[in-house]
Amino acid sequence: MLFASTSLVTLLLAGNALSLPTKEASKIQKKGIRTAAHRWVPKQSLKARDTGAVIASTDGGGWIIPVLIGGQQVILNVDTGSSDLWTASTLMPADQQQTVTSGSLYNPDQSSTYQAQDGWTYALGYADGSGSSGPAGIDQVNIGGATIPAMPFGICQDLRYGGNGVGTRDTDGPVGLGFGAENSIRPNPQCTFMECLEPYVPEPVFSTSFKQNNTGFIDFGYNDTTQYIGDVTTIPIANTSSGNEGQWVNQGVQFGSGGNVFSSAPIDMDFDSGTASLSLPWQAAADYFALVPGSSNSSGGWQYPCSATLPDFDFVFTQVNSGPATVTIPGANLENGGDGTNCGTWIGVVDGRANAGLPFYITKYMIWNQAIPTLSFADQVNEAAAAPSNATKRAI
Repeated sequence: MLFASTSLVTLLLAGNALSLPTKEASKIQKKGIRTAAHRWVPKQSLKARDTGAVIASTDGGGWIIPVLIGGQQVILNVDTGSSDLWTASTLMPADQQQTVTSGSLYNPDQSSTYQAQDGWTYALGYADGSGSSGPAGIDQVNIGGATIPAMPFGICQDLRYGGNGVGTRDTDGPVGLGFGAENSIRPNPQCTFMECLEPYVPEPVFSTSFKQNNTGFIDFGYNDTTQYIGDVTTIPIANTSSGNEGQWVNQGVQFGSGGNVFSSAPIDMDFDSGTASLSLPWQAAADYFALVPGSSNSSGGWQYPCSATLPDFDFVFTQVNSGPATVTIPGANLENGGDGTNCGTWIGVVDGRANAGLPFYITKYMIWNQAIPTLSFADQVNEAAAAPSNATKRAI
């Protein structure tokens, strides 16, 4: 999840981003690629031995994938809330390198395909106070076979942590799958991974199927009709609206349960895979927990008796291109461990934009279309594994 000021975003110009020559593009055999993903669980979190579910963690991590940069494997998290691909590297000071626990650091000197770019830099600050900066360059990037021969990316030279400035990373960085308007490479922003990949795949989409058991997969360049069932809802994405530049944001979202809409005003909502919590306005959270006897927010976060059953949760979209405007997720998706007496949830309270969060993603097959732009989703087929299939591939 990226934090950037509106004034910064308005300076981003895509005119000088990398593009594929027309002659070269005509020779490409386009194909869709599926790559497996699994959910990173912070080391300080406990996991249930039988299901692998996180127990009592406010930071649930996100889905991560192995990525080859110049033939070197790094572990990156899937982040639809930012637009840069950057990685921890050997350019960082030794003390910073030791805070990266993934076991891998990118070394540009060890890549035969790395191309240094004179004057290119990147710099990012995130909502939690952490950040990353350094030179930017070009190298071959391969995610599960989805390969870009010359991808612009950031090479971390200075890694900082929020709070008291002390921390560790279980991943090397993010694969930003937001829109290129938010890319931080200077002097000119560059294409995101999906934008750079578009000439090599059938459709300008990627699809995600993140599972309840912490597995999942990403389909680059297509969507798999065998992986979802029931009605498909398609919503417009307001990625050029003021304050939402570069983001997967839908405007005018309300919330409810059991067919009743809560009293909170419509709000813009992010679909940011880098943030685990279902982030809601205070009133929407209060209205929901009013349906759960014995619940309380006296400890600074909402808790409820572990003996209670959480009701289903409704997302009410006031801007819809097609399909049902009300999308329901099971109340069980909101459960986030407990001590046997008091249990927690993935619901968090925010003053700004809402966020769909992990509870939404783990039961939906989602088609992210950058070209239109729209977001489509339907219920996942009940499969735990991310095994490739002889799937029907089509765009929505």
